[in-house]
Amino acid sequence: MPGIQVRDIETDDIAVCAALLAARHRRDMERLPHLEPALQDTATCEALIAPLAAGDRSDGLLAEREGRPVGFLIGERMMLAPADFASNFVPPHSIVIPVEGHAFAESADALEVLWPLYAELAARWTRDGFFTHRAAIPAGDLAAQEAWVTLGFGRRLTAATRVTSSPVKVTHPRALRIEHASPEDIDEVMQLIGEQNSWHWQSPVFWPVLGDAEAAARAFNLNALRSSEIPYFVAYDEGRAAGMQTFLRPGFTPPIVKSESNVYLFEGVVTAEARGGGIGTALLQESMAWAARAGFETCTLHYASANPLGAPFWLRNGFVPVEHTMANVIDERIAWARPRP
Repeated sequence: MPGIQVRDIETDDIAVCAALLAARHRRDMERLPHLEPALQDTATCEALIAPLAAGDRSDGLLAEREGRPVGFLIGERMMLAPADFASNFVPPHSIVIPVEGHAFAESADALEVLWPLYAELAARWTRDGFFTHRAAIPAGDLAAQEAWVTLGFGRRLTAATRVTSSPVKVTHPRALRIEHASPEDIDEVMQLIGEQNSWHWQSPVFWPVLGDAEAAARAFNLNALRSSEIPYFVAYDEGRAAGMQTFLRPGFTPPIVKSESNVYLFEGVVTAEARGGGIGTALLQESMAWAARAGFETCTLHYASANPLGAPFWLRNGFVPVEHTMANVIDERIAWARPRP
């Protein structure tokens, strides 16, 4: 069987890549709920891919067999400053392959196509000092996921979506006061976010807590609190702030999710001493009731895939995985530990 050849994506290839992405999305819609129906259309996918492929920091390859396209891969070089708010979630000097940045033909073997695509691009990226590579992939495509795992990727983040009108079962009914935070509550909000950061810093999640980005995080949340449309919910137990759920619109919802009537759950935290007491479900019951009344049909969030408390909590409360962020962290010694001549 003829092998696969890869070459740089050119402007004339965008429509071809869009057709591959639209076909993948149609297959994903047979398996996953809450997806964006517009992405079944090649023209919509083309509008999504074009700016990514044309970006100054993007690298993209098309895979062909006997002149027929069988896949593509596009990654973007992240050049975030350490004090940038986004550095809390994306390593500042890394590669991001977004969910719209790759697709393989249904008839092709995912690993056979991904192997040469990633091998060529990873060589370029590591040569230029980018050793952390992240790829967002649709949930549930086991063949594609296995291909990424074979090439060294592991799951780091999961995006999941639920229907807001679906009931939330409160496990420990209790008297709580749940209020909408205001800009004057920013210190309390940041304290609760600090609780979550401390939890994520621990094993087995191992997320860094970036002091350089604290000012940017405070400014981001203060700006969100000033919105009169999207609330921050804070739960008080005997007068003490014991938990919080914050919302954004559109937030960081993946582009494959239907966004028109979706709201994004940004931070969900319960303080260490209050965990296990039902505060999380009480907050979720309150916030989902608000979202449904506000006309939002679905809610999307991200959780750390390795989080031993957060992941099971969201899954048992109706959130369905729609996207996984996979990561490959290459041994940086490859830059100087070379074969001898």
